[in-house]
Amino acid sequence: MGAELELRILNADDLNCANEYDYFKENISARFKDNITSEFLQCMLEINTPVFNNLSDLIKYFKEITLELNSLASKKNLLLQSSGSSALKQEHLELSSNKRYQELSNEHKILLDDFSICGLHVHVGFKNFDKALKAYNFSLSYMPIFLALSASSVYSNGQDTGIHSYRTKVFDRLPKASIPEYFTSYTQMKNVYNVLYKTEVIQSEKDVWWDVRIQPSFKTIEFRVCDAINDFDRLEIIIGLFRGICKLSQLKEVSFEPMQVLKQNMWKASRYSMNANFICKSQQKTIREVTNKLIDELYEHHIISDEFMDKAREIVSKNSIAQDMIEIYEKTNDLREVEKIGVIK
Repeated sequence: MGAELELRILNADDLNCANEYDYFKENISARFKDNITSEFLQCMLEINTPVFNNLSDLIKYFKEITLELNSLASKKNLLLQSSGSSALKQEHLELSSNKRYQELSNEHKILLDDFSICGLHVHVGFKNFDKALKAYNFSLSYMPIFLALSASSVYSNGQDTGIHSYRTKVFDRLPKASIPEYFTSYTQMKNVYNVLYKTEVIQSEKDVWWDVRIQPSFKTIEFRVCDAINDFDRLEIIIGLFRGICKLSQLKEVSFEPMQVLKQNMWKASRYSMNANFICKSQQKTIREVTNKLIDELYEHHIISDEFMDKAREIVSKNSIAQDMIEIYEKTNDLREVEKIGVIK
């Protein structure tokens, strides 16, 4: 397993975005220097973890690197924040100096004008492509669960969007994003990639921004559906459940859902997070029912421990981060208080 978490850099005084990526890259210790990279904007950075076999080691790494990043931030009166979107209206945003991001900006124009969004990406590796492909197909119907659990972008750029994961709607505007199709073989999927390469639509596999994508050369699945979060307990459960469905996929048959059902479930999760309804085998269920059933199956197949199961059920019973944001705003009428929810402590 590995994971990527995108962070926003804020001025501590006014919570405005600070274009300070270079400061962190230049001053972070040698131990972590190769594990932070630039993002689309200079006020963002991305943590890339090493590969881990143990979930607790991965979470420990996140805690250690964010501790050092927070120490650097405090020396310059900065804060690090991780949520799907910035609640406050942000100005004076600077594009990354990375050539790839400059080309993306030129290609997509206004679609990327409010792209100060942050996500969580989780990678799971497999021994061979067939196992990875089965897990990829199996996972598509579960993506709304992870979207609901991570939703943290109901307020964006000074507006109440009404959409609990507005970040996903920003991404959905892009031609190479959103929920992907099923693939029945390596050849079928590779043909799609080959066409995109040949026509220069993509330069590499990382130019495909599906909610979940398979990387043929590495035999890995990358789950990209989640909003960024700063809650390490929730982070642990989400990553553990991603790994869990990959293992479960090898024991069960894939249920191929109609694309319109997949899209409808994704919409409901983005709109209502943990209060969403879910179409499951032609029946309507709550997203909590579906998630708890998944947890039951993972436990029954000895994929998760008693401790993980209890922690997962607790997270599922809670509000989403977006729901907490709504409650805070209704009490305070202050988007600064909403923005503070995502600050990494």
